[in-house]
Amino acid sequence: MAVFERSHVPMVMVDDSRRYVEVNRSARLWFRLTLEEMRRFGIGDLTPVPDTRLADGIWTRLLDAGCVAGRYPVYGADGSRRDIVYYALGRILPGLHLIAFAPVDWRVSERPVAAGDEVNHEASLTPREVQILALAADGLSGPELAEQLVLSPTTVSTHFKNIYTKLDVRNRAAAVAKAMRLGVIH
Repeated sequence: MAVFERSHVPMVMVDDSRRYVEVNRSARLWFRLTLEEMRRFGIGDLTPVPDTRLADGIWTRLLDAGCVAGRYPVYGADGSRRDIVYYALGRILPGLHLIAFAPVDWRVSERPVAAGDEVNHEASLTPREVQILALAADGLSGPELAEQLVLSPTTVSTHFKNIYTKLDVRNRAAAVAKAMRLGVIH
């Protein structure tokens, strides 16, 4: 929870009924609401879209696949639209789902950089590692990555281990989030 709260990437945790349970500081700033205010809402209340089938389809894919990523329109109280990119992990804990997001038009100069996020040029990601991260951000599983890239699952696993070491993270979600924050993938 400490990492979740300190992250510069806006993140929320929602329950099975799509209600906000936890909202980190960056997301509270994005929505301009307190945690207590956020907990009164569900995803559809603060990010409504004209066609609810879009949100329902994403939710179904999240529960089926365990992770999903993409672009999503967010409408403000004033009716203005902003597009975000998101990465969601289903069932991070029983009944809880994690969603990290950022504005599509977030310029590199505006992105907050947390301590330790400076790029180590000696440990830069290879083009293949960037490709694997980008596909993971699109929601592909390890076996799907292996099939699409014509690699063995073991090779994909080795690439992920190298990525985790280079980005100083412990799992795929953290690697994708950090790569997005650093501008390595979009």
